[in-house]
Order: sequence, then structure tokens, then C-alpha cells
Amino acid sequence: MGIHRIELLACVAALSVLFTVAACKRKQDTTSTNDLPDLNTQTRPYVTIDKTKVRTGPGDQFRVIGEITPNAKVQVVGRDGEWLLIVSKKGNAPGYIDIGAARPDTGEEKETPAQPQGKYEVLVDTQVHSGPGLHYPVVANIKKGIKINVVNEEKGWLKVESKQGNPPGYVEASLAKPVETR
Repeated sequence: MGIHRIELLACVAALSVLFTVAACKRKQDTTSTNDLPDLNTQTRPYVTIDKTKVRTGPGDQFRVIGEITPNAKVQVVGRDGEWLLIVSKKGNAPGYIDIGAARPDTGEEKETPAQPQGKYEVLVDTQVHSGPGLHYPVVANIKKGIKINVVNEEKGWLKVESKQGNPPGYVEASLAKPVETR
């Protein structure tokens, strides 16, 4: 009779584990997107102190994806060590800036818009459009590694000068990086 009792207890224990796992799984399945934090409520306004590089990750070893001028307003959503994670209201890719390059915004500063300018290198084969968007006609194709001269930025697109004297064109900002000056 002792062996049957042990077998019965083992069955009860196994069923108890199965019911617990099923209940946890049901609880996970009922999690909705409403339970996720809204990053818009977590953004904090900061102002850059110096000209600073925006990088793809939290450290100097990460690729530079942009540059921000002094006194520019940025939206910080988090911190990773000594790096601030910033997001763009213009639709540009998020990036990281050194924590020492910005301070909390008091509202007293006058915003200087960050306008990328200068030599950039194209990261992948891409197309140049006649306007800042994919819906504009393609006016040229350029190969990875080509250097372009950026004169402005609009809606996440770099406005570039033509080397052949044609009207300016637009390259998606995430497809080029500033050329490091030494």
C-alpha cells in the first residue's frame, strides 16, 4: 500500500506542476501592449553643451551616425553607463551621446537646430532622390564608400550637392556617416 500511495503523490505533484505551468502560460498570453511602458512619457528634455557626436551604441567604439551642435535640444529616454540614449522627433534613428555633452533643459536656452554638414561616406549602395522621401524620383545611384557633400538635412534625409553640377539630391540619413576629420 505504501508504493501506491507514493505513486498517487507523484501523480498529484505532476498534475500540480502542469496546472501551475498552464496558469503561468495563460497569464503571459493575456499580457497586452497596453502593459508596456510608453516611451513618450519617459522622455526628458536635455540641451547639448558642446558639439557632440551621436553614435549607434554607448561608447566611442560605436559608429558615428550624426553630429549635434551646441545648445540643441535633445530628447533623452535612458542612460547606459556614461551615455545618454536620445530619440528624434524627426524620425531619425535613436542614438547615444556622451553624458558630459548635455544637461537637463531648463527652458531658458534658445534652440539651435542640428544641421549636418560636410563630407559623409555612403555606407551601402543607394539611390539619390530628387526630394526628401522615397516617393520622390531617383536621380542617381551611388556606390558604397563614395564621399558626398552634405549641405542640409530634412525629415531624416541628407541634402547633398551634385559633383556634376546637377540640382541637389537627397540620401536617407541612416545610409551615410560623417567622415572623421583628424
